[in-house]
Amino acid sequence: MKNLFKDRKPGFYLTLIAAGLAIVGAIVYLIMYQATADPVTGTVDRVFNWLNFALILAGGLIALGGEALRLRFVPILAGACYAIGLARHLVETAYPLADVLTKVPFFGGNPSLAITFAVIFCLAALVHVAASFMEHNQLA
Repeated sequence: MKNLFKDRKPGFYLTLIAAGLAIVGAIVYLIMYQATADPVTGTVDRVFNWLNFALILAGGLIALGGEALRLRFVPILAGACYAIGLARHLVETAYPLADVLTKVPFFGGNPSLAITFAVIFCLAALVHVAASFMEHNQLA
C-alpha cells in the first residue's frame, strides 16, 4: 500500500477523487432508484438504466485499476466510460425535464433524482478529464 502512493503527482489524486465519486455515485444511483421502484409492479423510474450504471461503475473501477498498475492509457478508457454513461443519463434526464417545463405529466420520471445524478456523473467526468491532462507519476 505504501508503494501505491509513492512518487505520485496531483493527477493521480484527482483521478482517485473522480473514481471515488463515480463509484459511490453509481452505487447510490442504484440504491435510490431501486428504493423508489413501484412496490406493486417492481418497475423503476424511467431515468434509471442498467447500462448507465454499469458504465459509470466500470469507469471508476478502470481508473482505480489503471492507477494501481500505473498504466498510461487507462485515462482514455475510463474517460470514455464516464462520457458515454453521462451522455446516456442526460438523454434519459430530458424526459422528466420535458414534463416539468411543459407542465404536462406525459413521460414520467423523477426530475430531482435525474438532475442530482446528472450533476454527480458530470463532476466525476470533469474531474477525470482534468486529471487526464496532469502528470500522475514522478518520472524516474
